[in-house]
Amino acid sequence: MLGTGDAIWFSDGNGNPVVPPHNELMAAGSPNAGIVDEIENPNPQAGTNNWYTQDGYGNGSYGSASSGGGTYSKCADTTEPGVAAVTNYLSSLRRPIGSNCESGHYYLLNNYNPGYYGDGRNAYADITNPNETVFTIPPSPLRNIGDALSEKNISWAYYGDQWSTYLANPDGNYVTADNTYCNICNPFQYSTSIMTSASGRAHNQDTTALYAAIQNGTLPAVSYVKPDGWLDGHPSSSKLNLFEGS
Repeated sequence: MLGTGDAIWFSDGNGNPVVPPHNELMAAGSPNAGIVDEIENPNPQAGTNNWYTQDGYGNGSYGSASSGGGTYSKCADTTEPGVAAVTNYLSSLRRPIGSNCESGHYYLLNNYNPGYYGDGRNAYADITNPNETVFTIPPSPLRNIGDALSEKNISWAYYGDQWSTYLANPDGNYVTADNTYCNICNPFQYSTSIMTSASGRAHNQDTTALYAAIQNGTLPAVSYVKPDGWLDGHPSSSKLNLFEGS
């Protein structure tokens, strides 16, 4: 939402909406191979009250057999699992809210890996790589804030801490050795318009470039800054005071 003001939807990689993998074999012939169902189903599993039927990353990310993994919703269709409950609530509000979901589109609800490596290679086309995962979204055609800024000749950059380390090994397991660069946090790394040209990829920089730009008075007009995984306040890897201190 930060990058596009919209939710990414599953495509054929060329800008056309298609149905995500649904109980089908992915990454055949590789360690990642497995039957996956990437369509969300938030109805509870039988005998549980807090386990979705199909949700999230599934099992077997990175070099092991994959299964499950639902996270896309065809939210324009109220007969799909979980959709009516949400749309009925939104329409019941004092100021009703429409879903704005387009017909035939399956929207991403959870975090999947971006469709591009940092060097512009298609990561979705590389899901047989043991260091990649089948839970990767195809390259996205969505227009983003970077496109809008560039069209108006407004300078901008996304400063992701440890970008340089990641770029040196962009398809390495867990991204970097200490898992501090966050590929799923960078909205521009999902984008075809940004990642398929050298000039577009140049907007992705390390925080070392940020510090240099601050010192030299050369910051772009718009800057996005993402601290590394130890400093970003994420509960699984950081603390709030470290985020505030960074």
